[in-house]
Formats: sequence, structure tokens, C-alpha cells
Amino acid sequence: MSQQTSTPSSSPTEKKPLGKGVIIIAVLAVVVVVLVLFTFVLIPIINRPRPEITMVQGYSSLQGLNIVFIVDSTVKNEGGAGWVKVYAEISGYGRYEKQDQRIYLASGESETLKFTFDVSLWGILGSPSIIYRVWAVAD
Repeated sequence: MSQQTSTPSSSPTEKKPLGKGVIIIAVLAVVVVVLVLFTFVLIPIINRPRPEITMVQGYSSLQGLNIVFIVDSTVKNEGGAGWVKVYAEISGYGRYEKQDQRIYLASGESETLKFTFDVSLWGILGSPSIIYRVWAVAD
């Protein structure tokens, strides 16, 4: 009789378990990515300025020999501190003009802005029919 000895051979489909070090590094990498996203993306979105226009008033006036249309507005920050861009536009007599101002507002702070539009060539010597509006966005 012949004796055959067989040695167990490892099959190529066996997988070795991952080391604890690799798992810890992967978990730490995920935690770092989440913290970076939270710090640089979510907090600025949550804590950004929320400007609100609380007063708007428009009127025509004379500055020297020029006829101007002035839009006064007050903007209040209802959110976190930051830069706010305030826009004012006027239209009428077939014309349109827009201006903007960039301001920094602390949380809860208000500021009154003045926009001056030169309308001397618009032909508003009669009754003024200028339409105006103001809005603000976080910058």
C-alpha cells in the first residue's frame, strides 16, 4: 500500500481579515472629512447674515442743477455677522437704473443707506412716476 500525504493548501478565494489599524484609520478619515464639511460648509450657511429691509422711501430732489431721485432704505441683519449687498433700482419713463452697496453688519445691527440716481435727462418735470424697490442678500 502506498501512503499519500496531503497538505492543506489555501484556496485563492480566502480573504484575510483587515487589520484593526486599517479600520481605525478609515474611521478617523471619515470623522475628519465630516468635521471639515461641518466647519467650512454647514456653519457658514447656518450662521450667515439674514438681511431684512425695514424701511424704504423714495423722493425726487435737486442737487445743484441736476434732478435726482433718492432712495433711502434701512436694512437690519437678523442672522449672523457678515457682509450684505443691498440693491436699489428705479424704473420709469422707459428707463431703468440699478445700484448696489456692500456693507458689513453685525448680528442685530441696522444701517440706513442712501442711493442717489441722476434722472435729470429722464424728463420728469411733470408728475414723477418712478417705481423703485430695494432688496438685500448675504454676500
